[in-house]
Amino acid sequence: MRKDRLSRREFARNAALAAATAAMLPSDALAQQEKATPVKAPENPEQKKPLSPELQAEAEARIQNLLRQYGDRLSDEQRAEVRKLITQSMSGVEKLRAYPLDNSDEPATVLHLVRGAR
Repeated sequence: MRKDRLSRREFARNAALAAATAAMLPSDALAQQEKATPVKAPENPEQKKPLSPELQAEAEARIQNLLRQYGDRLSDEQRAEVRKLITQSMSGVEKLRAYPLDNSDEPATVLHLVRGAR
């Protein structure tokens, strides 16, 4: 396989990041003009419990990765919003990871295919 070709795994990863980025940005993000003055990331007063150091590091890594890929397209206000949204979503990640699961656990709904039921 040639090195200049995009693998399926890399394509899927890039598509997922693009979809997540599009979902996080406000709908009028493309219509907004860039502000001349830099905007500092606002503190999150809604967050009751501070994130653990591991989750803070993971959130910062996600923010840096997103800004590395799309930062030149975002205004300072949009960058602050992305930082806020990723930080807020990490509390949900913490709750999901705390839920115990085994490999034998099945999903709540299972698709059952029945042949010839028509």
